[in-house]
Amino acid sequence: FIRQNYTPGSSCEFDWGEVKLSISGKLQRFQLAVFTSSYSNYRYSFIYHRQDTLAFMESHVSFFNYTSGVFKQMVYDNMRVAVSKFVGKNQKEPTVALLDLRAHYGFSHRFCNAGKGNEKGHVERSVEYIRRKAFSLNHSFESLAIAQQHLLATLEKLNSKKQQLTGKTANELFLEEKSSLLPVTSALNCS
Repeated sequence: FIRQNYTPGSSCEFDWGEVKLSISGKLQRFQLAVFTSSYSNYRYSFIYHRQDTLAFMESHVSFFNYTSGVFKQMVYDNMRVAVSKFVGKNQKEPTVALLDLRAHYGFSHRFCNAGKGNEKGHVERSVEYIRRKAFSLNHSFESLAIAQQHLLATLEKLNSKKQQLTGKTANELFLEEKSSLLPVTSALNCS
């Protein structure tokens, strides 16, 4: 594969990942909504009970509020919360939820080809990396809110590590990106 070069604020990739956590002594499956910037490799994640439309929309609202900006293009695989149906061999029709997010925040979207995880390789790697770094040693929490706080603290550490290719941290590169992001005028009311 040929390494791609991205301009600041040009694209961000989204994906889901599963994590098993013990909350108040009960082992449960949860879903990680994971965002990774293609340029800075800046990562953000949030824990949900399900991979449903509401979680999909809320994760985007949370991410855009957290970053105070919107990437010009969001990249998705063929998840059912983003693709309503396939039209022909390679064409996909977006869901109403994705169209609502696009209309409110002003980004465009791109769907990857089926079975081509390399087309959104930043987030594919991030799902496994975040899950391992945040929850491999500590997977037992008193509440889901405490687990989310632990996840955000882990993300802050990961985003503060120097990267091999640039010698800069994801936080430093994301600061360069912030001026290129679209502004967040208001949060989309999705629930």
